Amino acid sequence: MLLAFAISVSALAADAPEVGIQITPLVAVDTAQTQNEDHWESWTWIRASAKQKTENGRWFIAINADHNLRSGEDTEGLWHMAAGESGWAGSVGPTHLRVGVLNERWGKLDLLPTIDVLNPRDLRAGPLATIESSRIPIPMMTIQAGNSTVRGEVTYAPFPEGDHIQMTGSDWSVIRPGMIEKTFAGIPNWAGADNPFLEGTIKELSTALTELEPSTQRALGGALQQIGNPENYGHKGNISGRIEVEGPGIDAALVAANIRSPMPVTKLSKRYREMLSTGSLPAFDQFEDLASEDPITSSWPRTWMTGAELSTVLGPIGVRAEGGWWSKRVVQQTWLDSTTTPSVSSGLGLDYASGSIFFLGLEGRWQHLLEAVPRPFFTRKDVFEVGSTLRLSVLNERLQIQTAGLFNLTFEEWLARPEIRWISSDHLSVGIGAVLIDGPTPPPKDLVTTLAYTGGPLSLMRDNDSVFFTLRWTQ
Repeated sequence: MLLAFAISVSALAADAPEVGIQITPLVAVDTAQTQNEDHWESWTWIRASAKQKTENGRWFIAINADHNLRSGEDTEGLWHMAAGESGWAGSVGPTHLRVGVLNERWGKLDLLPTIDVLNPRDLRAGPLATIESSRIPIPMMTIQAGNSTVRGEVTYAPFPEGDHIQMTGSDWSVIRPGMIEKTFAGIPNWAGADNPFLEGTIKELSTALTELEPSTQRALGGALQQIGNPENYGHKGNISGRIEVEGPGIDAALVAANIRSPMPVTKLSKRYREMLSTGSLPAFDQFEDLASEDPITSSWPRTWMTGAELSTVLGPIGVRAEGGWWSKRVVQQTWLDSTTTPSVSSGLGLDYASGSIFFLGLEGRWQHLLEAVPRPFFTRKDVFEVGSTLRLSVLNERLQIQTAGLFNLTFEEWLARPEIRWISSDHLSVGIGAVLIDGPTPPPKDLVTTLAYTGGPLSLMRDNDSVFFTLRWTQ
């Protein structure tokens, strides 16, 4: 369909099309190689694109693909391909129109954004991901009117998507590799498993679940994440508006939206929670009730949000700020539960640059829940975070030294991602780097302690220190 669209508008083109491809492979080796971890993994991101000007605008088309290979508890290979940012942009009367599969960014912060809510995030690769691969374009239409000083726009996305998250089977998932298999393998040892009417069936079921292929486990996990997902009829999409003011040395905007949450509100059945937490099966006469009960229920609430953003310059320092309010933000809880609460969030960024040789950026973010949430998972009523980016280019900008860091003050945990990259030409660069993570709370060792975990998100992954090698080829 995208190819047909490109061919249909190319007849109106004023210039020849520009075609490009970018391939970015990365191989990461775990330095600890402990149990419940992948010992190594590779990611390959591929982006093919084309664009062309027309008489009153331009069309653009892209295909994004990625391949993930990982080995540890088992060896898995995953392939994913989807439309990249594709569509048409141009003038329609007094307005400017963008329509297609688009990315629409709000906010000024890069490491710690607060109001960038219009596109879902791809979180499958964790801190190994490239910036380009972490944003997911979705069907969207944006109409803008105004001038170079004041302009307003309205955006409608008919088919909202949730964030792309791997719940199980990956070093960057909440439930680590091997944990589910270990739980299934232990079911015959649970209290009540020696019931003479069920003992044989329980052992057979435990063996079957333990020996599930990785692809089957991923399919089941993906199905669980889609429970309660509304049908995509198109009339209950995300709608948003933005008013932007731009002047000498300043750029500010007010935004507002009514959107579907990128994360569902989930609820784990009380019976299943008791089974997992106590390691016991129900009495024989209760199995029929258990079989008729949904293990997990979920819904995808809508929320109002409004916010503001600002960027300016104070001497040699760039200043960026943003903040917002949500009427119903989804907050995760232990034991696969979650709830909603009003919340506010704000962030501030400072940066200094010396041409293309040196860049230093600092960002801070505060997130506040306006109502108390019992049993919070990966969050607290107030969360304070600080992030930084440093980039230095030497040897005629052939050698690039860069690092990004994140410190969560609330959970007292941190992540660092240093990298050295050699740029051999405009088309090819190679790099070596590391991911370093630490936190005060030991990571969980099994499914039960994972579901009841009280530490922060970085502490959960503190055994994931790795060294990576990467290459980028662009044509």
